[in-house]
Amino acid sequence: MSNPAAQIIPPEESQPPGSSDPALTPSTSRVSSPAPLRQSQAPNSLLQDALRRLKRDKLAIAGLVIIVLFVIAAVFAPLLAPYDPTAQKILLRRQPPSRLHWMGLDEVGRDIFSRLIYGARISLQIGLLSVTLAIVIGSMLGAIAGFVGGWLDDLIMRLMDILLAFPGLLLAIAVVSILGPGLMNMMYAIAFVSIPAYARIMRASVLSVKEQEFVVAARAVGVPTMRILWREILPNSFTPVLVAGTLGIATAILDAAGLSFLGLGARPPTPEWGSMLGEGRGSVFTAPHIVIFPGLAIMLNVLGFNLLGDGLRDALDPRLRM
Repeated sequence: MSNPAAQIIPPEESQPPGSSDPALTPSTSRVSSPAPLRQSQAPNSLLQDALRRLKRDKLAIAGLVIIVLFVIAAVFAPLLAPYDPTAQKILLRRQPPSRLHWMGLDEVGRDIFSRLIYGARISLQIGLLSVTLAIVIGSMLGAIAGFVGGWLDDLIMRLMDILLAFPGLLLAIAVVSILGPGLMNMMYAIAFVSIPAYARIMRASVLSVKEQEFVVAARAVGVPTMRILWREILPNSFTPVLVAGTLGIATAILDAAGLSFLGLGARPPTPEWGSMLGEGRGSVFTAPHIVIFPGLAIMLNVLGFNLLGDGLRDALDPRLRM
């Protein structure tokens, strides 16, 4: 009589130890194959998410295209400008746009198109340099105030409040009046009046970041205070300042145009957009092209930075992350 236990042993278990069933090999590989796939699927970084959202924002891309066009005009001004921006043709002054002079001539017969191209250099330099200087100084003051706190925080912020109590353009006029007219003094004045805004933004960001878990952990393990500030807090607090700086470039360009319009910025015959508006304000009705084209250049440049700044703000907002 046969043993009943031998009848329920599966055929696979009755095989010799050295043998293998080829039918099981594919199933085994199918089970183990997803492991390397899971290892290669790294999470997207904040920068990748921001770039993806920025590419979807058509207005931000349009603003970036406008800025790039102005940058190209500024860099290649000697190649793109058909005439010397300071060359005068007195007999043809106030000539309207024509085939030879696409945007006409100004009050003393200078080609407006050439002056606009060279003026892009000055406007972009003033905007970028003044905002960069303001961000560096303002971020340092805001970071120290937010990280140290106490009486130093109160002192720095009260000074910033005093500066914010004055209208920005009026304070810039006062600074330029003290330093004297000129492009460099105008840039310093614009940077000076912009410092409080970046200091307040950086302070608020530092106050939020320094309470995060990774900062508390760094303190717990004995990381030096200055290392925590420079390596942990500041890199994670700079995003709002970057967005504000992009929008601040537009404001700086407007302030520079206003100061030059008042005669406190670029000195003649420097081709600066604000000074071009100031020189042509007496010809608004007789030769409107003298003020229309510089005004359009300022408007487009400011619009480009505003559109890009709004797009960066939306792209870098952590609340929009999925």
